[in-house]
This record gives sequence, C-alpha cells and structure tokens, in this order.
Amino acid sequence: MRKRLLYSVICVCLWTRLAFAQEVTFTATVDKNPVSQGDQFTLSFTLNSTGMGGGKTLKLPDLGHFNVVSGPSQSSQIQMMNGAVSSSITYNYVLIPKEVGKFTIGVASIEMGGKLFETKPIALEVVKGTARPQQEPNTPDETAGQVRDNLFLKASVDKTHVTLWEKINLTFKLYIGIAVDSYTVEKNPAVTGFWSEEIENPKNNISLTTETVNGKQYRVAVVRRTALFPTQAGALEISPMQLQAAVRVQDRRRRSIDPVFDPFLRNAFGRTVNYMVKSEPLKITVEKLPAGAPQSFKGAVGHFTMTTAVDKKITKTNEPINLNVTISGTGNLEGLKSPAVDFPTDFEQYPPKVSDNIKKEDGQIVGSKVFEYLVIPRYPGEKKIKPVEFSYFDLSKRAYVTIRSQPIALSVEQGAHVTSSLVADLPREEVRLLNQDIRFIKVGNIALSRNSAVFYPMSIMLTLGLLPLAGIAGAMVASRQRRAVMMDETLYRNRRAIKVARKGLRRAERLIKSNDGSPFYAELSRALHQYLGDKLNIQQAEISIDGTLDSLLKRSVNEEILTALKSLLERCEMARFAPANFEAAATQQAYDEARKVIIEVERGLAS
Repeated sequence: MRKRLLYSVICVCLWTRLAFAQEVTFTATVDKNPVSQGDQFTLSFTLNSTGMGGGKTLKLPDLGHFNVVSGPSQSSQIQMMNGAVSSSITYNYVLIPKEVGKFTIGVASIEMGGKLFETKPIALEVVKGTARPQQEPNTPDETAGQVRDNLFLKASVDKTHVTLWEKINLTFKLYIGIAVDSYTVEKNPAVTGFWSEEIENPKNNISLTTETVNGKQYRVAVVRRTALFPTQAGALEISPMQLQAAVRVQDRRRRSIDPVFDPFLRNAFGRTVNYMVKSEPLKITVEKLPAGAPQSFKGAVGHFTMTTAVDKKITKTNEPINLNVTISGTGNLEGLKSPAVDFPTDFEQYPPKVSDNIKKEDGQIVGSKVFEYLVIPRYPGEKKIKPVEFSYFDLSKRAYVTIRSQPIALSVEQGAHVTSSLVADLPREEVRLLNQDIRFIKVGNIALSRNSAVFYPMSIMLTLGLLPLAGIAGAMVASRQRRAVMMDETLYRNRRAIKVARKGLRRAERLIKSNDGSPFYAELSRALHQYLGDKLNIQQAEISIDGTLDSLLKRSVNEEILTALKSLLERCEMARFAPANFEAAATQQAYDEARKVIIEVERGLAS
C-alpha cells in the first residue's frame, strides 16, 4: 500500500513538472519571398511559449537595406488546453526594399525568463518589377497617390517686388485633407540675402482653419510666419521647407465573396505612414532704394520717431554725461545703426551702448532702440550738442524722411580737486595725483648753522641756479606742446589710438573663457572700431567697414592685412547679432588676429 502511494506521488510530481515546464520558440518570417522592388512586405517575429509571460527587450537585426514603413505592431494570443497554458506574441514590421539583390535579414533576439532566444537568419531576394499584393497594405505608389492630393505644404508672401529693407511676410501653411497624427519640420528654408525675424511658430498650440482649394475643402495649420527684410538688391530666392507628417491611410483589401459584408472587413482605422511634403521655392525681386538719400541715412526703412535726452545739463569737467537717443516705430529695428552725434571737440567720446525693446504685433515688428552715448567734458564753459539727425525711407510716402532733434545746451563748470587747467584737459585715465610731487614747506623756528663744506666757483653756482629756470621753461614748452596736441583733435586721437586699443584688447582678453561669446566679440569690435576711428579721425558712429578699408588702402596698408581686418570685423558683427555659445579656442584665435591686425596697420601707417 505504501509503495503504491509513493509511486503515485512521484508520478504526480513528474506530471506537474512536465506540465508547467516552459517551452519557448522564437521565429522570424516574411509574408513573401521574393519581393518586388518598391513593394511592401511584412517581417514578423513570433515568440511562442507554454505558460504565461512575455519577452523583454526585442533586439532587431540590421535593416539598412530596407525602409521601415510602419511598426512594430504587436498582437498576442493565449490558449488553454487540458489545463496547459500557451501564449504567442507577434511583432510585425512593414518594410520596403531599397534596391534589387539578395539580402540576409540577420538574427533577432529577445530575452525571456532570464534567457536569450534568437531567430534564424532569412535569405530574401528582391527582384525588379512591382508585384501587387492581393489583400495586404497598399503599394507605395497607391499610398503616395492616396496622400498626395490630400496633403500639401504651401509657402506664400504678401509681396514679390520690394525695395531694400522693405518687410516681407512669409507664411508656411499645411493643407490637410486626410487624417494626420503629427508633423515635424525636417528642413528649414534658406533665406540668403534676408534679415529674418520669426513672428509665429506654433509648435504645441496649433489652431486649424478651413480653406477651399480647387473646389475642395481643407483644414489648414499655420506652420510658421516670418518677417523678412532684404539686405541686398537683385533676384533672391526662398528655398523650400520640408516637413514630415505621420498620416493614417486605408489599406486596399480584396473584395469578399459577399459584398454585403465587404465594408465590415475593411480596416476601420488604417495604418500610419510617414510622408514627406515640401513647399515650392519663391522668387523675390528686390530693387535698390531711390537716389538722393540724405547723408544721415543708414538703411532704416519703415516709419520712425526719435527723441533725445541728457541725464544732466549742468555738470563739471571730467564728470560723465549720458545722452540717450531713442528711435521708435515699425520697420527694420534690428538693423538700425547708431546716429552720428556732433559733440564739442573737447568732449571725450565712447562708442554708444545699444539696447532695444522689440515686439511682434499683428505680423508687424514694432518697438524701440536706445543708443546711449557716454561723453566726458574736459574744458569748462558753455557747450552745445548740435541737433541729432536720423533719416529713414518711408514706404507709404516712397520718400526719405529726416528727423532733427533740438540742440542741447550744457553748462560745464571747473571740476573740484584739479590743480590746473592742464590736468583738467587730460583724459580721465591719465589724470594723476600731483600733491605727492610737492615738497612740504617747513614753518616755525628752525635751527640754522653755517655749512663748512667746500665753496664752489661762481660759474658752477650760476649754472646750478639756472637749472630750475631751464626746467620750468622746458615744462612750460612741454605743457604748451601737450595743449597744442590736445587742441589738435586729429593729432591727439592719432597718438592715443594704440594705447586705447591695448586697453580694449585687455578687456576682451578677460572675456575669452566666458561660455557666452557675445560680450567678448562686442568688446573686441569696440576696441577695433575705437582704434580705427582714432587713427583715421572718424567719429565712432560714422565708421563703416568699406569706407575704413578704402582709407587704409589709400595710406598704403597691405591688402592682405585689410582682408584679414574685414573678415574679423564681419565675424564680430555676426557674433553680436546672432549670439551663440563659442569655444575658448575660437575666441582666443580672434583675439590673436586682432592684435596682429592692429600691429600691422600701425606699421603700415608709419611707413
């Protein structure tokens, strides 16, 4: 009896172990072989196992010879028979061969229960021609045809003939007549020859409107709106934008035997495919601005107003004065250049600091730009800042307009703690404390005694007595020469140019390791412009790259140096108006080039 019971227990244990042992197979199949070039086929990976549980971490083989149209789509099945449970999971990918030939779909793997299972490779042949599937997904031609007439991207502008710096509104719209899940911009248009300012880019908050094109109604999404300002005349082109959309399409099915049931056998939801659309290029004709531009015109186009203000009208020598010139309106605000200001000749001038407050309202670029000029008066007296002029081209009037401010009267008093008028004339960085050079005169009862030192001859005594007078005379001559130099603004600026440039370069050098390269390039640009302005006696606001290079070329500066100078100045301007992160190596190279250029220009002007 005991033997029978023991035998029964052993049998039950063995049966249970066998019943619950997992058998796992992992296979790969294709629904057709060979496959026609350009035709779709389905690659399936199926995981069969006894018992419950699914695989983890499916690793695909290299599918570089195929385009993945869709996938993975996953289906699963569970069966129970005689107390045993089996499950099946299938991963489907729809592929299109890229070329004709014989290819091997490699090994796929999946992890289950801590073990790794692999498929066998599949030898697949791709032949020429297009085979039509009987009842599976549409061919690429059919899919493209289904999408082509129901989805397109259109670029439009509000005008195609403009003048320099006249604003153009560029709009990209996606016309949708089919189910679209999402879209992404794959390639932005090139707008060479334009200054661009983005007005609208609705990435997450997309609103749809309705438009009718050729009698068909479409839902329309605005992809992007941009304001363009042409910076050069001639025939310009806006290249296409490319956009990829995830589109749901219906598969073509073979009709069932009973047409009554045919609609119910169709795929109700379809499948998702990626479809690329692109806009057509646009041609823009840009005309030059009319002749007769006033001298104060620097490329402003639109409609503007100007105000000027100083922070104080009564000041002292060697104390700074701030003059703010504010230009407001609509137009190419980003490209506005600083107006030229005619300060008294004895005012120390610095390049203006620029700030702006620019907004986009109803497709227009509106706002203001402030130019802050810092000057330091060196002589006392009643001074006057002449009227500031700003000119722009008014598009509505098709004419140049010049705005003039009122002159500004200033009263400059002699500053305190200044030992002489000569010291007041010196630039701020050259003023020194002079009281340390003056000996203190002793007062009171002082014990005096005869010195028994050797008596010197009268000639020596006279010579020694005249030396102080000669020193005073020399100092007076030097003082007059220095005053003459300072009164001759051209000579004064020329002599101080290299010194001021070195200080500007030192300030730029301290910014080399900054992650933001914009301050560095702004300081480097300021140092170069200050040096060139001082050397050529040009006001900072009036410096232009081409004009400066022409002046240096006439003074026999090497053309290679001028080419390097132009490249460096343009790089600085680009970095200031298109800020980005810069590597320290790039900023160090620009710094070294600036030093070399200044040295070579100095040598060229001295020769």
